[in-house]
Amino acid sequence: MASLKNKSDFDLIFKKNNLKISSGEFSALLVFKNKKEINYGFIFPKKNINLAVNRNFAKRSAKEMLKTLSPKKGFDIVFLVRKKIVNFDRDVVKKNFAELKRKIEFCF
Repeated sequence: MASLKNKSDFDLIFKKNNLKISSGEFSALLVFKNKKEINYGFIFPKKNINLAVNRNFAKRSAKEMLKTLSPKKGFDIVFLVRKKIVNFDRDVVKKNFAELKRKIEFCF
């Protein structure tokens, strides 16, 4: 598992995404690959999740969700927050990522 570093990697996922899934305020764009490698990236802007503590919690939750996946083939994934989260609730965030995981596993 490795993180996406370059703007070109993110742009490629936005252009060629195979799958768009969402749960609550969180969305994910996926591009499937032949290698069994997972690359991930986050777009959690400060205007949508105000506190850094909450942004970091969301990132940690997403990484933990990816670690528990056992895909048959690899993919690149970008997590997004499309709407402003006014009342950040950690339990709701965990449920959203659990639902995203279920939807990702359904695609394999």
